Amino acid sequence: MRTAKQIGQCGEMLAVKYLEKQGYRILSQNYRANGGEIDIIGFRFGVLVFFEVKTRSNDKFGSPAEAVTPQKIKNIHNAIYDFYATYRRGNCIPIINRFGTERRKIIKKTRIDVIEVYLSDNEKDTRINHIKDWENTL
Repeated sequence: MRTAKQIGQCGEMLAVKYLEKQGYRILSQNYRANGGEIDIIGFRFGVLVFFEVKTRSNDKFGSPAEAVTPQKIKNIHNAIYDFYATYRRGNCIPIINRFGTERRKIIKKTRIDVIEVYLSDNEKDTRINHIKDWENTL
């Protein structure tokens, strides 16, 4: 039997693998600031994405996305403001390439996405649902 923390960590690990396969460059994981946390920060094709990962091993407490409350979104926004203040320069973000060199990439758009991870005892039955632009789906 896994603890809630272990389930969450497993879900985040699977989400990172999924996002990397989708072509996202992972900039940060578990970014904490101003009373908020961003599970994963990624960048792809000029889009800076702040990912909230919710994992469930069963549906006893509803879908993973149902756990993304308005208060949670507010806390994420608090962390985003800190991230911008720390890393954003104008409309650019520094990204370290695979050779260790920093390059500035232009941010064309930002959004908050939710990654739902449905764990299963059988790894083949584990599912990931990527909900893009969460705030505009409400």
